[in-house]
Amino acid sequence: MHAASRLLRATVATITLMTACSLAAVAPAGANSSIEGVWSYNGGKVAIHPGPEGTLVGTVVEPTRFAECTHPAGEEMWTDIRPQPNGSYWGFHHWFYETPQCALNPNPGPTAWRVMEAANGVHYLLVCFSSPEKPTQPTIGPNGETADVSYRCYGSEVESAHIAPLPQRSTPASHIGAKTFSEAVSLPTNKQCLSHRVLHIHLNDPKYDPLKKVVVTLRKRRIAVERRGNVFVATVDLKGLPRGAFTVKISVTTVLGYHFSGSRTYHTCVAKRKTSRSKSPKPAGHKHG
Repeated sequence: MHAASRLLRATVATITLMTACSLAAVAPAGANSSIEGVWSYNGGKVAIHPGPEGTLVGTVVEPTRFAECTHPAGEEMWTDIRPQPNGSYWGFHHWFYETPQCALNPNPGPTAWRVMEAANGVHYLLVCFSSPEKPTQPTIGPNGETADVSYRCYGSEVESAHIAPLPQRSTPASHIGAKTFSEAVSLPTNKQCLSHRVLHIHLNDPKYDPLKKVVVTLRKRRIAVERRGNVFVATVDLKGLPRGAFTVKISVTTVLGYHFSGSRTYHTCVAKRKTSRSKSPKPAGHKHG
């Protein structure tokens, strides 16, 4: 076995092929069931959504860890997903090399997906993988039977269940865009003029669609933005600016490519002048001869 082969491993955790016994308790989902949506996946979450040229893409929206490597939020872990005549889907899964750096293998592995329905009515994904070193195209038949799998299959109503539809998309100025902005962005009030002149803006990840890029500007000048866990923080310093109105603008892009924006205008206060009580002059003294 070559050294590269020994280093190579699937980003998928230890999983087992589905047995004939378990297949008897499941069935393929109906024709109206779509693979698009948010799915739980080995401790994380993946959103399958429209991609380029009519394909579908599986983007990680909550980090999912396999063995010693983690697919971070925003990574397109599954690409070039296309529907097949028998109701399954074919595409590619992106793998890592087994190194401390978790280097990405440039060669993806052929993968197959099918939406299944458990006995309790829960929809889940059955996913079958082939490794880049044995790139046979896996297949999943209408009853869940699998073939040509050079690695393994994964899926159950607990581990890969459908948990939500895709987040709604809209223009930034629409009602949904405005609602998303108000839910994600926490801005200081502008009901009173600012005397301290330092603003702290917090931006929270929308549900199932984390923030990818945040741009905060003041008078066409970009403000530094820092991610702290699940929150972006921007500190706007108005010190040194003259009295007047200043508009802070915020533009956001999520990992699923959704855009929304907003702004708020603030007024700075006039610095209060220090006043002191004037002292009465002392009467001139008389000189004695």
